[in-house]
Amino acid sequence: MNQNENNAQESSISLELIFRIIWKNILPILLITVVVAGAAFAATKLFIKPRYRASAMVYVRANTQAGSTTTTSEMSVAKQLVTTYSIILETDSVLQEVYENLEEQYKVPVNTIKGCLTEEAIENSEIFRINYEDTDPVRAEKIVNAVAEIAPQKIIDVVQTGAAQVVQYASTPTAPVSPHALRNTAIAALAALILSAVVFVLISLLDTSIRTSDDLSETFKITVLGSIPTIMSETDLTDKEETDDDE
Repeated sequence: MNQNENNAQESSISLELIFRIIWKNILPILLITVVVAGAAFAATKLFIKPRYRASAMVYVRANTQAGSTTTTSEMSVAKQLVTTYSIILETDSVLQEVYENLEEQYKVPVNTIKGCLTEEAIENSEIFRINYEDTDPVRAEKIVNAVAEIAPQKIIDVVQTGAAQVVQYASTPTAPVSPHALRNTAIAALAALILSAVVFVLISLLDTSIRTSDDLSETFKITVLGSIPTIMSETDLTDKEETDDDE
């Protein structure tokens, strides 16, 4: 029982000591946090180019007859085809044709198109979305629309079943999707706050030297009754007087 109480007391003392160290160094900790957060915000705004996302939507169906009633089984098959269609869209043959159909000022390497192109299924539907991200919003729109125009026929030529149709072409995006300046700033500030606090705590805990009577009281939990002043020898006094006279 006494051992548990001692452990709890030591834990409480340790936490108290950590909080006391943090509070003692709160100003430099906050200063470091503000500086790092400001640097992260400035770096995000000045050095990271904003990226824009343009999206087009394609509807897929399992049967090839337009206007016919879609059964539950055909709808399930269509959802499974979305994954297959997404893979086909990123093949070199499709992307090479996209590259060739682009206007000269919007052309980028096929590997770049592949790296910036993504597809996602819209939940509980037979529609999937084609996304393209670029630092140029107009180029993002042109490329994703070029993919959407080529995709349906290319998909049918490869799969030999079902049908695909573009239901919405992309428009020029007006707002960037990245970088997130506020999020980056918040993450940097939190990291700086935690790391600086940890550093100050470690420095204080590893420094076992006793400099003042207060340090002695805090370390050993005893009351200091008095202190012995430093007694200088005659030689030290003579040297000190000579130094003072020179000044």
